[in-house]
Amino acid sequence: MLDAIGYAGCALLLALACFDLHARRLPNPLIAGLCLLYVVHARIEAIPLSAFEQHAAAALVVLLGGTLLYAAGRIGGGDVKLASALALWIGPHGALAALVVVSLVGLGLALAGLAADRFARYAAPLPPLVWVLELVSAKRGVPYGVALALCGVIALLPLALVIG
Repeated sequence: MLDAIGYAGCALLLALACFDLHARRLPNPLIAGLCLLYVVHARIEAIPLSAFEQHAAAALVVLLGGTLLYAAGRIGGGDVKLASALALWIGPHGALAALVVVSLVGLGLALAGLAADRFARYAAPLPPLVWVLELVSAKRGVPYGVALALCGVIALLPLALVIG
């Protein structure tokens, strides 16, 4: 059962990454589903209430900090919600490692977006390449949901692989 939860979480995260690449939006029902999966996981694993509370507190801290960044126009609202959902899964002990992963992947996406914008004019004869370059274009903003989703897959995949 736990392997199914891990795989379902990874599927949700991959869907969120695709939505973010395509539309720069992260659907609330998918993020809510990710949170619900954690609650189911915690129930099945009989995670102690104190550990559950620590994970919930980590999610709340990320939500509050992300809300401040959102209010300052530095991050999207969907990114704040997804980061909070991941903090629920990862908890306070994995927060620093998750921040490093998201930052490095986000940097890679930003550089890829800048490169895509620079070389887009050369890709005009190749429509499929133009489409790919438009997906990562920095002009549309950096799709941090992709970075967050990758971090989540890194956190959830061992759950699915080790148990399944």
